[in-house]
Amino acid sequence: MKFRVNYAACLVGGLLASAAGGAFAQSCTIKIGRVVPVTGPLADVGKDTPWVDDNKIGPINKAGGLKVGNQSCKIEYKIYDSKSTVAGSAEAATRAILSDKVDFLMAQGTPDTTNAPSDLCERHKVPCVTVNTPVEAWLFGPDGKPKTFRYTHHFFFSVPDLVANHIGMIKALPGGFNGNIGYLYPNDPDGTVFASLFDPAFKKENWKPTDPGRFAQGLPDFTSVINQFKRNRVEVVTGVLAPPDMQNFLQQAAQAGFKPKMYVIDKATGYPEPMNAVGKAGYGVLSVNFWSPAYPGKSKFGGYDGQGLVDAYEKANAGKQYIPPLGYDDAAYDGLFDAIQRAGTTDREAVVKALNATNLETVTGTVKFNAQNYSVQPLGGAQWRYDDKRKKLGKENVYNAVYPSVKKTADMKLYQQ
Repeated sequence: MKFRVNYAACLVGGLLASAAGGAFAQSCTIKIGRVVPVTGPLADVGKDTPWVDDNKIGPINKAGGLKVGNQSCKIEYKIYDSKSTVAGSAEAATRAILSDKVDFLMAQGTPDTTNAPSDLCERHKVPCVTVNTPVEAWLFGPDGKPKTFRYTHHFFFSVPDLVANHIGMIKALPGGFNGNIGYLYPNDPDGTVFASLFDPAFKKENWKPTDPGRFAQGLPDFTSVINQFKRNRVEVVTGVLAPPDMQNFLQQAAQAGFKPKMYVIDKATGYPEPMNAVGKAGYGVLSVNFWSPAYPGKSKFGGYDGQGLVDAYEKANAGKQYIPPLGYDDAAYDGLFDAIQRAGTTDREAVVKALNATNLETVTGTVKFNAQNYSVQPLGGAQWRYDDKRKKLGKENVYNAVYPSVKKTADMKLYQQ
């Protein structure tokens, strides 16, 4: 795939500028690589590609390019498929940095896609912006110690906030529950980190866990897990699952007659397509709301708020429902473009310095990186509901006690099949 750019739009922009007095001259080009899970079990995370890229870059190029100091820079981008794996994302980032020699890199979509590119950007001194991975799953290495980043900047929610959000949602469960909680944490980076943080927090609440252990992603049969939950009278099930695993579990649980009062499942529940594929078994499932139009803030490079971004996406995609990464992918571009503009140059060291000083309103809230190069963004608690009027499944923000800036749009309900 060649680097993409709206050349017709650039030509129009150049002609208009020339007609205005001949002062416009395209004097630089910025090459951006974006590592995204286009294929594999995490492909739903990248479904907004390339619409979000064209939506953000097209108007800038049409206006003549990004203003950088006394230059107007044409923006080109190329998408690299992480294939939903650590190895795939490493190969993609290596190709972008060493073969295609991008100026800047972006990566999004769970640790499998963000972590290897982050490490490679540090090695090769390439400024990088990453999103859509919980901060701790990005920050901590295999040894459990935080990594040191200079060239990579990351923003998303923090796991301690996630824990507080989930505990709050469980406590807010209508009618309460019996304290028996079941775990669905796979043997992947998300599952390992989440289990290590959630388990002690739940036990501190004196809840009794049923933990079947870390299972392999792609497990075809959850019968033994479901039977453990049934024997132990589990009323709340919590976990972090890729879409195929979530679909398998919920459908098998429904077939086995297992119906807890609450499901709190993260990762796969962020996306409408896997939820629609689950069918009625997915109605009432709760999750972290890591982005929706309920979030505060506007885009610097676009001027729209979250609802405006969603409306534009759904209109351009024949009513197809937005996916939550849309907001963060848009905001990642804002963060990078803002830093380049403030640097007044495309020099890598200058852009890194500008990223360090970021204090920017985006559709994901304010992004402000700390000394460890990350910014903690707000989150809410979402519940999937079937909208009889619109005849489609939708997501409501039902819990906002951790971050009141994320608007509450409905009241929480018990899980129903």
